[in-house]
Amino acid sequence: MNTFTNLKKLLLGGIISLTLVAVVACSGSVDPTVVDTSVDQPVAAQTGTPEQVVAVADIATTSSPDTVLDNAMDSPIILGDLDELAELDGTASDSIQAAFDGDSDDGPTGDALPELAEAEIDLTPAEIVEAQSLHLASVYEEVVQSVVYIVAEVSQISGRDGIGSGSGFVWDTEGHIVTNYHVIQNADKLTVKFFNGREYRADIVAWDLSADLAVIKLRNVEHDLVPIAVGDSSEIRPGEMAIALGNPFGEEFTMTTGIVSAVSRTLRSGFSSYSIPSVIQTDAAINPGNSGGPLLDMNGAVIGVNTQIKSESNQSSGVGFAVPVDLVKRVVPSLITEGHHTYALMGISGNEVNIDIRESSSLLGDVLGAIVLTVTPDGPAELAGIRGDTGERAPSGRLISGLENWDGDIIVSLNSIRMKSMDDLIGYLALNTAPGDDIVVGIFRDGVEIAIPMTLGSRPEIS
Repeated sequence: MNTFTNLKKLLLGGIISLTLVAVVACSGSVDPTVVDTSVDQPVAAQTGTPEQVVAVADIATTSSPDTVLDNAMDSPIILGDLDELAELDGTASDSIQAAFDGDSDDGPTGDALPELAEAEIDLTPAEIVEAQSLHLASVYEEVVQSVVYIVAEVSQISGRDGIGSGSGFVWDTEGHIVTNYHVIQNADKLTVKFFNGREYRADIVAWDLSADLAVIKLRNVEHDLVPIAVGDSSEIRPGEMAIALGNPFGEEFTMTTGIVSAVSRTLRSGFSSYSIPSVIQTDAAINPGNSGGPLLDMNGAVIGVNTQIKSESNQSSGVGFAVPVDLVKRVVPSLITEGHHTYALMGISGNEVNIDIRESSSLLGDVLGAIVLTVTPDGPAELAGIRGDTGERAPSGRLISGLENWDGDIIVSLNSIRMKSMDDLIGYLALNTAPGDDIVVGIFRDGVEIAIPMTLGSRPEIS
């Protein structure tokens, strides 16, 4: 009899579980003509288009006309009366126990069910919109105290007399502010204004040209600084909310919203032959003056630093770019403590494996990665035994475009992480490695995949 009773309890628990499940369930291209993005040096320039990628610092200058001015809820969850189900076994007030005595000393299961029964949610569309508005207003009020308006004055001594403006945000309580390099480029005087009206002079600490990032430091701070909340850009997905805070066209402390349009873009900073990896694309309105300001997730944590827009009119066209915060988290501490940031170097140039390369080299369609075109003499890749393309070269050693044999090694993984493209390769190196690290490079060569150990070098300094 005892076993029969326990079997009934097991059946009862299953019925309740299925009921809860049922209730919850019912509620509610790569251009083949472009030889793209080398790790250490470009293979060839990207073909021009009517569009231009511009930085968005909103620099006004009296220099020559050809100077670029802007481098610049749920449906209701309703639970039934659990007591009525329990009465089937005459145990209306008992908690559901394990099916067989002595199997477990744990407490009763389903302890949270009565609380769920009270948590009925029923929002109208208008209430959902209102809730979103209230949430955005709360994010603004919390984050705006960490955002600054930067005015950069350039004297005639530098040959670029004028005044520019941009944005930035508080990194720590010591007065360090993160912004874009192009916001403070050549500035002789920096003025930083907060939402509370406080204004301070600031000094340039250091910058990183490859990522278009810079750190400045406030002088004689007289109020409590609130560092911005730092998020994680590796986990964001297209479609998630994106919020931009900054000072477009000098309109101080402006919020715009949109979504993350794409991730893992690769973008030239404009100051270096190296590319910014894992760039975030957004349709949140970014305009001149937004440069250096934060791109936030829906909870107000910074996921990127707004840096460029793609536009024919130098104004927002819904295509903006932000340096990923995971790169910022590596670069900024180095700038503060060392005065520079050093990136790991493989010593190769390459291209994504595209259909033209497949057709030319008879590659199977499932081989993805980055084909190695050139290797730097005595660089880490050459020393490790990685091979470049054997096509015809200029006296400088660079491959002559159109005369490649497309027979270089194809990098398909780094440390067992699959690389689908050259962008993946650049991003992994910048965000996960440091000079001197030992890595294992997965190579596709002569129809087979092999593993080659390599010790990474250091990129040369860019002044």
